[in-house]
Amino acid sequence: MGENEKIYDYKKISIKICLMYLSIGLLWILLSDIAIVTFVKEKESVTSISMLKGWGYVAISGILIYSITYFTLKKVSDQEAQLRKSYQELLAANMEIEATYGQLAASEDLLKQQYQELIMHQQKLIESEKRYRLITEATNDAIWEEKNNHRYFSPRWYEITGYTEEDLMDLDSWKDLIHPEDREVIQKIITEHKRSRTPFYQCEYRLKTKDGQYKWIQERGKVDLDENGDFYYLVGSHTDITAVKEYEQKLHQLAFHDQLTGLKNRNSFTNTLTRLMKQEHSQKIGLIFVDIDNFKYINDSMGHTLGDLLLKEIGKRLVKFQNEHTNIYRLGGDEYIILIEDFEEIHAVEKLAVHVLRDLNKPLEINSSSFFITASMGISIFPEHGKNIDELLKNADIAVFRAKEAGKNKIIIFNEPMNEAVTQRAQIEKHLRTALERNEFELLYQPQLDMTTNQISGFEALIRWKNPELGYVPPNRFISVAEDTHLIIPIGKWVLRNSILFLKHLHDRGYTDLTMSVNISMLQLLQDDFVDMVTETLELVKINPKYIELEITESILMESYETIAKKLRHLKAIGVRIALDDFGTGYSSLHYLKHLPISTLKIDKIFIDNISVDKRNKCLTHLMVKIGKAMGLCVVAEGVETQEQMEYLKKHKCNKIQGYLFCKPLPYNEIIKKLERKP
Repeated sequence: MGENEKIYDYKKISIKICLMYLSIGLLWILLSDIAIVTFVKEKESVTSISMLKGWGYVAISGILIYSITYFTLKKVSDQEAQLRKSYQELLAANMEIEATYGQLAASEDLLKQQYQELIMHQQKLIESEKRYRLITEATNDAIWEEKNNHRYFSPRWYEITGYTEEDLMDLDSWKDLIHPEDREVIQKIITEHKRSRTPFYQCEYRLKTKDGQYKWIQERGKVDLDENGDFYYLVGSHTDITAVKEYEQKLHQLAFHDQLTGLKNRNSFTNTLTRLMKQEHSQKIGLIFVDIDNFKYINDSMGHTLGDLLLKEIGKRLVKFQNEHTNIYRLGGDEYIILIEDFEEIHAVEKLAVHVLRDLNKPLEINSSSFFITASMGISIFPEHGKNIDELLKNADIAVFRAKEAGKNKIIIFNEPMNEAVTQRAQIEKHLRTALERNEFELLYQPQLDMTTNQISGFEALIRWKNPELGYVPPNRFISVAEDTHLIIPIGKWVLRNSILFLKHLHDRGYTDLTMSVNISMLQLLQDDFVDMVTETLELVKINPKYIELEITESILMESYETIAKKLRHLKAIGVRIALDDFGTGYSSLHYLKHLPISTLKIDKIFIDNISVDKRNKCLTHLMVKIGKAMGLCVVAEGVETQEQMEYLKKHKCNKIQGYLFCKPLPYNEIIKKLERKP
């Protein structure tokens, strides 16, 4: 721009032109005057020449001024045109620069935007990495990636297994840690996933940890493919499901094992038997249904805690017989099942049942005390006794029922006629439930004869039942049903109250020395309020307790000795007499005679029946009478039916007798008539 400043400085141009004009003028004057003086001699010519010189000066100076001005202005014009051109170029360049600047500004904005996006993406990446780290640290799962047959594990995996990265480097492959039984299955699952291109695969297997234990792992994975659709790498997770598996095992234990005894339960029995029945084989399947006799009485008298201990000990006894072909199950309560497979003859099942029964009859030691139990067993065989589980169980249960009816502690094999007996029992139970409220029971009284005075000294109350539909039902058919259904409790209370009322009636009529014997069920004795019930009845009737005798059997004492003995002592203390019925039919009679408050000894009919023909029976009967009298007990002989039996008992000083020889059981009105007759 310095050059342009000179060109466009008009002041300097004007001075320059002026100076040039002055210089030319001065030179013209000086040089023209010198020429005139030198060459012109005449004065007149000098004037003309001077005039011409002036006009020549004007013309020449005008031409010079024109030339100078023209060339100067032309130069200025050229410079101005050049300047205009430069300006236009500069303006175009400036516009281009401005456009470029605009582009640069736009690029800068774009760069700023991209930079901001980059910053945001970077921040998101940092946050994502942070979340990933937090998730992998907080999650229960271990994350892994497998490429080129090498797996990379997240830190959580090492926490689960206990290994370090260095530990894995010492292994040929991490797959060596998988349980040998699981490896092939896993490989098949992964191979199938790769082949079928399923969304993901999932499998469970056992993985060996650093401490040598195995943990259950749930692996979930997915194949990642490259742009060609070929296998690239695997990604997935490992979840420690050991606790879940242990819980599943506990659930399985709960579902298929009895929680008290640890034996297999009904569900397990059903599954096993169903599987065996579906198999094609020639072998039979045997069921031994084991039912502990009178177990509910033990529970009622000694408590459920002791009852549970007893069931556990029974389970231990039974499990000794378990083997490859024999399994033990607890159905519930005091019922067990022995399932036998792969045998030829039913004799093998029966033989096993005999061994089991003998083992159960041995004393059970619990809390430093010995307990004696018995069991009734029923046997059913597949397919003879049933084509399905329900039939087999039902028929085995029927056989158990028959075993109990036969006196308990027995083994019975099912046969078809037993079904009829079960049907009859069901009918008895049905009508028995309403018999008391419908007044279908009746009491008969069998007199007892005093052998010394030859007079009636008392009676034994005997219940009878006549149903409108069933007719007369013998006691040996309905008493056991009443006990099994607990109906014996209200029935027994009714018998006690009415028999005492009848005795009170006799006393009021003047027969004040007569006594009344009432049979008591074990289930009645085991009731917590039994002593109170007896006491309240005596107080209600207003009769002296010494005239009441409660008869118990030896088998009752075998079941719950401690509980029953305490109650008997309490009753004896208030004056109630206690008679031991069916003496000689149990196991430990002498022990009971010595330690219990027994007042009367009743000799069972089986020892009286064959006195005249069986010398052994004679000796036993004589010995029983002798033992009873030696211990200061009143001895009563039951079932006396012949004069010879009576004479023999009289000879050996038996205190009392009762039986058809003297009098059969009679209703209360007949008893009154008999008493009113003179002896």
